[in-house]
Amino acid sequence: MDEFELLKKDWKKRETSLPKLSYEDIYAMILKKSSSNVKWIFIISFAEMLIGLPLLFYTPDETEHLNYLFIDILTYASYPICIYFVYRFYKNYKKISATSSVRGLIDSIIRARKTVKHYIIFNLSIMFVISVYASVATYIEESGGWTAYKQLSAPTDHLVLIALTILATLLIIGLAIGFYLLLYGFLLRRLHKNYKELKKIEV
Repeated sequence: MDEFELLKKDWKKRETSLPKLSYEDIYAMILKKSSSNVKWIFIISFAEMLIGLPLLFYTPDETEHLNYLFIDILTYASYPICIYFVYRFYKNYKKISATSSVRGLIDSIIRARKTVKHYIIFNLSIMFVISVYASVATYIEESGGWTAYKQLSAPTDHLVLIALTILATLLIIGLAIGFYLLLYGFLLRRLHKNYKELKKIEV
């Protein structure tokens, strides 16, 4: 008997000694992992909301000018939507914890992943608008205000404004994407892995 056959024979012996997982056991493990992932999504989003809360009541002296009123309004208006997303994460966690079927768990995972993606897209959109507006407003303020900028600015000033706005926006959005990939991306990938495992046992 050659070496390969000996290895196969040894593997078969070990295989018989390994515990056999039933359909229910596999489902229970995936349910536990998925529930834990969604719980962490809720915890992280809740912590993120609490950390951002003081920013609503802190206004630097530089932002007290009328040009920054739009940013304040947008920030206050977006916060209730963020609270709604955190509430949805909590509901997703409660729903996935109470799921009792493979199809129900698959639907819950899809719903949880979709909610996170919408949350990230919403936050990135707000950051994009604020970054563009703040960059333009700051540059014009440094130039002496809108009236002075219109009267004294040259074409090169417009190019500098556009370049600075693009760079600042790319930096802020890039940092935000990295932050979300680090915090939520890992959990989303684990949920996707659980989803693929469920699709296998659903057949």
